[in-house]
Amino acid sequence: MVTSKHDSSTNGAESRLIVTFFAKSRPSNVSSQNVPSDPDPFRSQSLACGPSFSSLLSPRVAPASLNLSSSRTLAPGIFQSVYSVTAPFPNPAKLRHHASIAAFEALHGLEIVFDLVPLDVSSAEPLRPVRLAVFDMDSTLIDQEVIDELARSIGITSAVASITARAMNGEIEFEQSLRERLALLKGVTADVWEDLKHVVTIAKGAKELIRYLKERGVITVVVSGGFAPMANWLKEQLGLDFAYANHLIVSPSAESFPYPHLSGDLSPDHPIVVPEYKRHVLETLANEHSIPLSETLVVGDGSNDLLMLGVAGLGVAWRAKERVQKGAPQRLNGTTLSDLIYLLGDHAEEHKPQGHSRKVQLVMQREMGP
Repeated sequence: MVTSKHDSSTNGAESRLIVTFFAKSRPSNVSSQNVPSDPDPFRSQSLACGPSFSSLLSPRVAPASLNLSSSRTLAPGIFQSVYSVTAPFPNPAKLRHHASIAAFEALHGLEIVFDLVPLDVSSAEPLRPVRLAVFDMDSTLIDQEVIDELARSIGITSAVASITARAMNGEIEFEQSLRERLALLKGVTADVWEDLKHVVTIAKGAKELIRYLKERGVITVVVSGGFAPMANWLKEQLGLDFAYANHLIVSPSAESFPYPHLSGDLSPDHPIVVPEYKRHVLETLANEHSIPLSETLVVGDGSNDLLMLGVAGLGVAWRAKERVQKGAPQRLNGTTLSDLIYLLGDHAEEHKPQGHSRKVQLVMQREMGP
């Protein structure tokens, strides 16, 4: 059942369910020069996200009870409802995939992110607790697939890209695909990374998102099935705390390649960043820093991210391949990574401390400009 805010069932609440609704037609940015002519173009969607959605949600979570604590608009086309919930509560990933939820999304042009957060009754902190954030690199924090750019440098783009696509869609094992692609890249000049730094672009909203996380004291990490030179460069560009990626062997000049070049092989002295290793990095860092997995965020787009997405407190497939969106706990298809800030910001209007909401606004304004 959905109870009122003051219902006695709140005494048994053990968690809070944060449901964030993103209108698919929302603007990529809002400024004084870009204001919709309709003063409330998302009114019908905002109304749908209130009691009618609660009524839809209630039978999906029985026998748990829901207590609607707040419902509000975060930004044009972005709405959020927060519930106090009692155990036992279904896995939010299964909830997202329920046919009735998918039908609601399609009917109202929405994407819905469910986040179940353990309730610490001793804390009045209104922010979604997150102390460790782990990101994929290619097509997540950056716009490109680095291995495809390497292939482009020697004119074998199609051959490598087709293997990349099969790997990201889970059609072949990631390690097998990586070795097949690297073998094709034998002979690429060893200083190619300097050229790529002028080609690769940091994804829209990445700087704002990382800045926001750093301001909150969150440990930030990139763990990539790509390559260490670019991961370390990105770590410096964004101010990340850790970077993990594959290490390639560089061969000296030889008759066939009279210059230092990539050998086409992975270094045996470093771990290969396969899906299991990505999950291992998340779990190891969480353990080393005494962070419960419930207080971790993971963002990625490929099938090799699914394992770490699955064990994170909040795992979001970002603009992911279709198979990954189906298998990930949550998914979001926006135009800017700063959308993720709305999943982590203030949750209870009546408990909103001064400064927290302002911090979110300031971070967003930096991206949107004057």
